[in-house]
Order: sequence, then structure tokens, then C-alpha cells
Amino acid sequence: MTAPIDLTKLPDFLRNQRWFAGKAWPIKSVSTVDHATVELPGGRNFTLAVVEVIYELGQPERYLLPVLPSEEGVKDAFEDVDVLRTLFQLIREKRELASASGKLVGEWLDTPEGLIALPSPLPVRRLQVEQSNTSVVVAEKLILKVIRKLEAGINPEYEVGRFLATKTSFRATPTLLGALQSEGPAGATLAVVNRFIPDVTDGWRYTLDNFRRGPVLAEDFIADLRRLGQRLGELHHALASSTDDPAFTPEPLLAEDLQRWSASIVGEMGVTLSQAARHTPDLENRREDLLGHARQLAHVQPSGQKIRIHGDLHLGQVLRSEGDWLLFDFEGEPGRSFTQRREKYSALRDVAGMLRSFDYAEATVRLEGQPEGDRLQPARQAFLEGYRAATRGAAFLPQDDASFTLMLGTFELEKMLYEVRYELQNRPDWVRIPIQALMRMEVRK
Repeated sequence: MTAPIDLTKLPDFLRNQRWFAGKAWPIKSVSTVDHATVELPGGRNFTLAVVEVIYELGQPERYLLPVLPSEEGVKDAFEDVDVLRTLFQLIREKRELASASGKLVGEWLDTPEGLIALPSPLPVRRLQVEQSNTSVVVAEKLILKVIRKLEAGINPEYEVGRFLATKTSFRATPTLLGALQSEGPAGATLAVVNRFIPDVTDGWRYTLDNFRRGPVLAEDFIADLRRLGQRLGELHHALASSTDDPAFTPEPLLAEDLQRWSASIVGEMGVTLSQAARHTPDLENRREDLLGHARQLAHVQPSGQKIRIHGDLHLGQVLRSEGDWLLFDFEGEPGRSFTQRREKYSALRDVAGMLRSFDYAEATVRLEGQPEGDRLQPARQAFLEGYRAATRGAAFLPQDDASFTLMLGTFELEKMLYEVRYELQNRPDWVRIPIQALMRMEVRK
């Protein structure tokens, strides 16, 4: 098969795509590493290609590119509604399709949710607000997410979604229904299909709206946050429920794990505080206290388990729908490899992520001019109450309150360091939010 793509036109085409991550780097070359021809109604076809971008500096990246034959050389095939329908049907009908170096495999989960009836012809609409992927709503019931930037290995979003849908009863999530995989040397997850949730509000916006209403949080919102903690506890119970899948079976938390995590945070702190001290010199005065806190993690008496976790939990990763919460997007932290994101960890890392998100919500409304109020601590307390109630006696958590508190605080510290690095690189005006959190963090002696 010959890919009908004019490779000379690809660098300019890629730089104009919202989902292309390499805009800042000079492109050395682009090549096609795999492609398949997909037939369309009326005797037409389109090409689903995996292209590799080599930069002048840095690591190469791979992208999924659906293209139609065009005199311009490159034309995004997703502008054609038949392409969107056909791509979805590849998954729904569990079809296999030969590619230049392997094959494409559609997977549809045989779960009760997978029996959903769909109209014909199939209504599809491409969401116009694109970020790192392309999303297509199917019959207002399903959402097809086409993954643009590809990574080799098992995609954690697909893996966790599939586990929850097929091995557990956890449904506080837009349930995974299917996926499209590329098998062979260019192997990767190309697309996933989930239940579509209409009329949702994301947790970040919902929290900001409530924080803006005054200095004291309403009781019904406090109850909502308690329920959010409960839903996270239920997610952790589900992720810890496997006894026959090595990728999900909980493992004992060992002293070596705590020592390794402590050393990692200490290492991150050395670099991060040096960078941040240029912004806030007083931060240097906190270095020893914060280092001491991170080192204490190595001396916690090991108890509990390591489990698969969400890995990048914050208020932007939860949805409000019909008065309840849905947790979604199990990809993990984008800056980590798939292998790192699939590692088992303490469930408290997810809890710490959400607690940090409340701090960002409070800082945001204060920057908007809201007066100081009694919002942050009640929000944290309500969320923790819900989580603790849902996980009381859980084998995956530390067995004593002192270890729970110290570990949670250390993972919050780890998250603050990540936030400092992220903000310095992407939003320097926001770096004061995690820096202020580091300055006021209570440290046990």
C-alpha cells in the first residue's frame, strides 16, 4: 500500500493542528510508519496513517492522521461525516483491517451497556472544541475519542476503563464501550468509545461557582463534596478488587516503596525549590522543614497496599450530572510514560490531588476579588469525610491515622512541587499559588 500523503506538506499541516504538541520545535523530518486504507460508501476511501515526527532536538513523536485524497497533499478526513461513521463502525462491528505493517482491530465490549440501540443512519457530530484529541458524539449517546498523539504500550485510559466496565460494578464514570487498536510495530490505542453524558458541568467550574457565592460554603455544596470523596473511595475499592489480573491485583506496600517515593520527592524538591526561590526568596527558609517532611515518608511503618489509581485527579477530571459525580479520564499525568502511569501506588496520591485542586479554586476566586472566607478548610474536610467513610477499614490504606496523615501530607507536598514546575513553564503568573501553599504548609517535627 502506498500512503496518499504528500510528506513535504505535513510539517506545515501539523503545525496548524490544535492537537499537535510539537509546535515549538523545528521539525527535521516526517515519515509514515503505518497506514491502512478504509473503504467508504460510494466507492471512496480514506487513509488512517501513523506518522512519526523527528525534531531537530528531542525525542520523536507519533501522531494518528486520518487523511482523504487531495490535490493539496493533506486533507483532514474528519471533515467528512462518512469517515466519522465508518471509523465508529470499525469499532462497533469488531472489524479487523490489514495495515502496511500490522492490522487495526476494533473492539466492542460485550457488556449490558454495549447492547445500546443506535439509529440508522447514524447521527454523528464532531465537537468543535478540540484539545489534544478529536472527539465525535455518536447519536447523542456515545462519544468517540480519537487519540492524536500516540504512545507505544498499553494505554492506561483504555486499560482502566475496560477493567472498570468488565470486572467491576463501578459506574460513576462515562463507561467504556469499545476501542480501536493498532497491532504490529506501530501498536497503540487509536480511539476509545465511552458513554456520552449530556448537560454536564465539570467539577472545576461547579466548585468555582460555589466558592464565588460568598465567604461560607452552602450546606448542600458541602454535602456534594462529601459525596465526591465517597465516589473516589468507591473507585479505589473497585480498582483494588482484582484477584486474577496482575495489572490490577493489589500488592503489599513495602518499606522499599516508601523509601523510593521519599527519595524521589527529595530529589524533585532540590531542583524545584532552587527554581522557585528566584521567584520567592523566602522559600529557601522552608527548605529544611520541607525536606524533613519528605524524608519522614521513608520511616513510615509500612501498611496497606499499592493499587492502580486515577493518577491525575483534580476537579477538572470530575463531572456533575443529575446531582452526582462522575470520575473520568484515566490517562494519568501526561508528562509520565505509559509504564510510569501504570505503576501501582498509594491511593492517597489521588486524594492529595483533589485536595490541591480545592486550594487552586480558593486562590482563583481570591484573585477574582472574593474576600477571604471560610471555604478551603470546609471543602477539604467534607471531601475527606466522604472518602474516609467510604474506605473505613480498606486494606489498601494505611492502618493507623498517623501514617494516613503523614503520607497524605507528603503526597500533597509532591503535588505542590509538580505544580511549581508546571506553572513556571506554562503560567508564571500562577506560580504563587503552589508557592504560597509551600510557605504555609504545616510540617510535623
